[in-house]
Amino acid sequence: MNVKIYEPLTQSSEMQSAAPADGAATAATNAEAASSQGAQPSAAPTSAPMVTEGRVQHSPYVTVPQDVLTAIEDAQLWQGQTVTAKPMSGGLTNENWKVIDAQGTPYFLKVPGQGTGFIDRSNVDAGTLRASDLGIGAAVYEFDAASGVEITEFLDGWRTCTTTSLRTQEEGLQAMRIYRMLHGGEPFANTNTLFDQIDLHLEQLDDHAIDVPSWVHGLIDEYHDVKARFLASGLDIVPCHNDPMPGNFMVKDHTMRIIDFDFCGNNEESCEVALFIAEMFYDDEDMMPLLEEYFGSVDEQHLARVRAARVIGDIKWGLWGIINSVVRTVPFDYWKYGIWKLMRAYTYKNQLDWPKVKESI
Repeated sequence: MNVKIYEPLTQSSEMQSAAPADGAATAATNAEAASSQGAQPSAAPTSAPMVTEGRVQHSPYVTVPQDVLTAIEDAQLWQGQTVTAKPMSGGLTNENWKVIDAQGTPYFLKVPGQGTGFIDRSNVDAGTLRASDLGIGAAVYEFDAASGVEITEFLDGWRTCTTTSLRTQEEGLQAMRIYRMLHGGEPFANTNTLFDQIDLHLEQLDDHAIDVPSWVHGLIDEYHDVKARFLASGLDIVPCHNDPMPGNFMVKDHTMRIIDFDFCGNNEESCEVALFIAEMFYDDEDMMPLLEEYFGSVDEQHLARVRAARVIGDIKWGLWGIINSVVRTVPFDYWKYGIWKLMRAYTYKNQLDWPKVKESI
């Protein structure tokens, strides 16, 4: 069994005793269109007796999937003890659970979801570890390379960020500082540029014979043109997170952490910044302080690359949503999400002097 066991960090008494605040969360995924980190465990009446399956206790109102039971039973961290499992709502890519061990210590368990075999879980673990080492992420306790199951620190007392909170200058600038720290490190073993991701999604559209509206084909043509211009100009490749969903940012006492590294890899730096700005609905005027925080000073090329990356970033996540509407069965309207992202790309492109943006890349 290819399992990495990481030395547990000693949690402070504050963290051990703190009750989860509204939106308290953990380290794990989103990647996701609506991130699971930060979601609260589903509530059940406190008087209900717990059900025990093997070494796993849970509410009688909760069904624990077999793959989650297996992950808990196989985890080296919890061998020889009975643990309590509570589902975390909001995850769209993985099965996410809060697991409390016999000593009352909470952990975050992430079990890969259906249709996510294209995600290299070893890369996910490497990204999570990098953030932990930099002091901007959650601690990692165990990772099973064969199954992709990961056990990380449960961030009790941390507040999950929202689109609204990340539009404040305090949190927006904090996010840019986190990106600078992450981007300043050694490259990841894998390169996963925005262009690589979109090319993969285009292959998946063909593989699953998915039809898209006719106007989407025009966006795809624009993507190919933008990609060619970026490659001709040269990519500024740095280690990136690649998934700026609001729930992937956590704050406590004016300190921010970033979690959920399912899509991490080396990428063009402007793509990372642009994805964040688009996700938080910054307009061209409001985004300038963030660009100045990240780049130091902003020239015409910086601005053009960020604007172009905003368009193709929405194309990427739009295609992701459409594909997941076919390959996944969770109760979330992926098709609606995907079409909305693609429509936003179409609308923003038409608001720009698009030929000039492309010339300045």
